[in-house]
Amino acid sequence: MDRTTIIKILIVQRLRRRLKRKQRSVYIRPIFLKRDNDGEQQLVMDLRDDPYYHFRYFRMSKENFDTILDLVTPMISHPANHIRPISPLQRLAITLRYLATGNSQISLAMSFRVSPSSVCGIIRETLAAINQALKSDYLPTASTWINNENQFRTKWNFPHACGSLDGKHIRIKCPSASGSLYFNYKTYFSIVLMALSDADFKFTAVDIGSYGSESDGGILAKSHIGRKISNDTFNLPSPQPLSNTGTPLPYVFLGDDAFPKRHNLLKPNKGNFLQKTDRVFNYRLSRARMTVENSFGIMAARWRIFHSVIEADVDLVKQITLSAVILHNYLMNKKDFNNITPDRFEDGRVQHGNWRDTVQNDNGMIQIPRQGTNNYTQYSAQVRNHFRDYFNSEDGRLSWQDHHVDAGGK
Repeated sequence: MDRTTIIKILIVQRLRRRLKRKQRSVYIRPIFLKRDNDGEQQLVMDLRDDPYYHFRYFRMSKENFDTILDLVTPMISHPANHIRPISPLQRLAITLRYLATGNSQISLAMSFRVSPSSVCGIIRETLAAINQALKSDYLPTASTWINNENQFRTKWNFPHACGSLDGKHIRIKCPSASGSLYFNYKTYFSIVLMALSDADFKFTAVDIGSYGSESDGGILAKSHIGRKISNDTFNLPSPQPLSNTGTPLPYVFLGDDAFPKRHNLLKPNKGNFLQKTDRVFNYRLSRARMTVENSFGIMAARWRIFHSVIEADVDLVKQITLSAVILHNYLMNKKDFNNITPDRFEDGRVQHGNWRDTVQNDNGMIQIPRQGTNNYTQYSAQVRNHFRDYFNSEDGRLSWQDHHVDAGGK
């Protein structure tokens, strides 16, 4: 059979397939033709004249919304070759409502009068655009550790602290053909978000996507953040003394009891009958480490998609999480708290922020379990003891710490 005959056969087969295709009954469904007048798009336009409800609807001010819109418009604009083109404003509105409410994509499709397949594509494209437009400024790859340390020293009374560390399981639906990779010890499916936070409740480094099935010790050890802590490759400042006469000590990150002890990762002392000096150390460390707990809490209170299981594939969940982190940093930098209050201290006592009420009983973000073992080097123990001694000395003591610890604080 010659080449010409083969080409003719292929052409005939293609024509037959085209003839067999089911013809569309309508070019666009009637309910979608009413998008501009009856869909949520009209509400979005009305909200632009009502700053208060715009703030509540999108979980951010109109000014910050418009700044993001200007940045992503070139990346999400499309030629007007459709009878009802979807504008960049509509695309950003759909995506932010998805994050702010956690509503299903089909629900958003019906309320905005957009086809479900279009909503799926819009969310992915817009999240990618947000990440591309804001990541370099609001999730830098190299943190300014000295500035972080200054903030922890002045705001949280913990010198040499460059960040606080925590991790969360983010619940997801069962990924297809994944076996038990994402099935964790709590008997649900998840990926892990490991993060460092600065003293102002902003994330400085994140690691997204570890399998939920990782062992207790494996989550931190296999994460990018964990490896850099373990290998001491975060490029923290050189050791300096805490006081004029003290021993040079390394700059550190602050963790809770879930993490293994390292010379550059401090954790509380364990035990029910600790000496007062150890309880003072625990109080000072826990007080400063609350920053990362607030970072997670404020982000989840704003973006309610984290309040329950995320109904999306793993790649989209990773994209959602990264966008939420970047938008959190962007809005915190703009002092746009959306009426969400963080924890604060008054006379040494914690006053809880209202984000705790918002996320109470949620099951979308779950604390990671204990990581690793209690094995640590002698140097790690010496570092912790030097910090303990400093916090109990005249140079490092806080006026209210003894009263708080004596009253039952740890």
